[in-house]
Amino acid sequence: MDTMKSKLIIEYNGVDATDIIADDCDSFTWKDNASGTADTVTLSLANINQKWMNGFYPSETDMFKAWIQLQEWATDYKEGKMYCGTFMVDSLKYSGFPETLQLSGISTPIDSNFNVKQKSRTWNKTTIKTVMDDIASASGIELVYDAEDSSIESVNQNGKTDLAFAFALGSDYGLSVKLYNNKMVVYDQAIYEQKKPLYEISHDQLGGNGSYSVINQVTTVYDSVKIQYTEGKKGKVVAYEYTIPGKEGNRQMFINTKAESYGDAEKKGKAALRENIRKSRTITIKMVGSAKYMATDCFNLTGFGKLDGVYFIDSVTHQKSGGKYTVSLTAHQVVTGF
Repeated sequence: MDTMKSKLIIEYNGVDATDIIADDCDSFTWKDNASGTADTVTLSLANINQKWMNGFYPSETDMFKAWIQLQEWATDYKEGKMYCGTFMVDSLKYSGFPETLQLSGISTPIDSNFNVKQKSRTWNKTTIKTVMDDIASASGIELVYDAEDSSIESVNQNGKTDLAFAFALGSDYGLSVKLYNNKMVVYDQAIYEQKKPLYEISHDQLGGNGSYSVINQVTTVYDSVKIQYTEGKKGKVVAYEYTIPGKEGNRQMFINTKAESYGDAEKKGKAALRENIRKSRTITIKMVGSAKYMATDCFNLTGFGKLDGVYFIDSVTHQKSGGKYTVSLTAHQVVTGF
């Protein structure tokens, strides 16, 4: 890719602080996650004359927004800026010499008990969307629900934080949970993996300045699933079994968990099987930075022979340091066969 310029833009507590913060910023790292953990930002600031220990000392209640402004000269791009999201100040790390401050922010609403207080509560005759909405509302953030809703007879939080419980509940039903810009986004990853790839990453594109690593697991991959559950008031033990079309089913995953019906067992069984297969072929890539690479995107991998195919981005780390802007991404080959 051709050379490019990039600029960090910061709004701090609702005020444009680009000149105050970005001019002191030696490096900037933003990790954008598709699900399972909050997004993070880390700023390495020059602490000249102990500026960030005195008049500009960050408070634990501070909030900031970040953008990366890009000027790219590659033929398929135009000038633009990428919004990284809203972050709460999470930690401060001072060091010397030279004197620096490492300021870290997180997309979790840490001014509430969202990821701190362990709770035990029960929902009866409800839905997944209702439970997720209750969790989001308790922390003052908006729920964005992009999935089919499912009825639940009963579900218990059982001593988990709201954040951990939201991730666990979503995982049971194949739903991903992403915290972004004061929102909790719940989406069906199986549906997202069927979306049209937004761009291509080729083997030739990585030559010289880039690098990659592909891991292809074999012995830990299942081709069928069996979930045993208790049905009805009489406690009848029932089993749901599923084999991927075209497979023999001799590598079976067994799950012993709660399920309220055959349909509920099917959702949980297939969700667990998809998650297992997603881990079977993964790739990590590091290359010249670009605004287009975002978590939850699908892309075409080309020039890798039999490893070619459509991949889903699990996380992207955008880093600006020493005048260079790079991205490192992790992805898995999509699972669309069932």
